[in-house]
Amino acid sequence: MANTLINIALPVVNEIIDDVLATGSSASYRDTFTSSDARDRLATFVLSRLPARYMTIAEECSLELPRNCYSAEQHRQIRQLVYQGIQKLLTRPISSTPDTLIPSTWFG
Repeated sequence: MANTLINIALPVVNEIIDDVLATGSSASYRDTFTSSDARDRLATFVLSRLPARYMTIAEECSLELPRNCYSAEQHRQIRQLVYQGIQKLLTRPISSTPDTLIPSTWFG
């Protein structure tokens, strides 16, 4: 029987992002992160600062509840990274078009 290797960090990070955006006090950042591009950047910010976490189907962590594979301290750290990512991405404009594709930037 072959085991399947699965990265469980992304579903946990997405769940915590959903929670932070749903319970956050500022509607402005909730509106900002409704865009899939902005949300992907936030998830990338958080995931790039976490160690990868993998499991196989045979491990004790459940695929239905990958959240249980992380300790309370790790959840706190992920939540803190989500808040840091929100602040960082809100201070830097999120452009759906890369600057190199805007004609006004081609000639200086």
